[in-house]
This record gives sequence, C-alpha cells and structure tokens, in this order.
Amino acid sequence: MNSQYGLVFCPRSGKSEGNEQLLDKLFNTGFLGEPFSLQYEGQSKQQTGYLTGENFLKLITFLGCSPQLAVVPPNEYSQWHHFCHIEIQQHQSPRYYKGLKHSKCSCPQCQSRVSKVLPDLAQWSPGSLQLVCPKCQQKTLVEDLSWRHSAGFGSLFIIIHSIYPSEAVPSDRLMELLNSGPF
Repeated sequence: MNSQYGLVFCPRSGKSEGNEQLLDKLFNTGFLGEPFSLQYEGQSKQQTGYLTGENFLKLITFLGCSPQLAVVPPNEYSQWHHFCHIEIQQHQSPRYYKGLKHSKCSCPQCQSRVSKVLPDLAQWSPGSLQLVCPKCQQKTLVEDLSWRHSAGFGSLFIIIHSIYPSEAVPSDRLMELLNSGPF
C-alpha cells in the first residue's frame, strides 16, 4: 500500500535503457537514496522503493513554512501512508497517469478548457484518441492536450509518496536533471 497522495514526475525519456541513465543521475545527485524492500507482518505484498537521498530537500522546494516528513520506514504497517519515499514505475509502453482529483485539460491551440467527459483512458494507446475543442474546433490527440499538472502520459513515473502535489515543487536543478535527455 502506498500513500494516497504524492508528487509525480514523468520525464520524457523514450527508451528503457535511457531510464537507467536517468535513475543513475538521480541517485548520484542525492535525490534518490538507498533502495528498500520491507514486508510487514500479516501483509502479503512487499513494500519497495527508494529512501530520500541526502540532497532531496535541496531538490524539492516546500511551499509551507516547516514541512514534516517521515523519511524512515515505519515499524508498523498502519503508519505506511505517512512515510515519504520514492517509487519508480517503469512500463514497456506509455500509460495514462492521473492524480487523485478530476483531471483538467485544455486545448493547446486556444487554451480553452475541454470539459467534455473523457473516456476511460486506462486502455489508452498512443495516437488512438482525438478530441475536438468545443471553442476552436481543433482536433488534438488526447496525449497532446494541456493537462495542467493533473495528469500525464509516459513510460516512466517518479512518485514521491506522502507529499501533497500543491505543497512542494521541483527545484530548477531537479527539472534540469529530469529534462537533460536524451536518455
């Protein structure tokens, strides 16, 4: 069980071997700490991920005055949802990933909100779905819409668990690392 909220990054890589280069960079700069794997008593699933690295707090900027992060794995499974750790999800092909709230998207041409109810994107594949903007009538692939930081498409997701998306932002240095491809 991971936390119910998190800050998610989807770097634009294209190849799984490039993902390994990016993960090496994140580890070498101190964003990622040591990998861990825990199994709590009475739980069938192992909990895995990365601890936060020594430079994590330099690469993530918190918008509040004094964030309190639990960065040590808890002794009890019931406290898992408070544990700030990093999960890496890698997939063979691009996937749709959305936050907890309703996804907001807009037309990249006119910036008008696309309020049409979107189909279930769990079975989405690249180039398979176009929407028509209600304002300018521009046809746009769903993956090319402006998702306003509420959803995205990719094959690599970096999830920082137990941080609300609106209480922290990546530093310029972290964004440089995530965008420094090609990987």
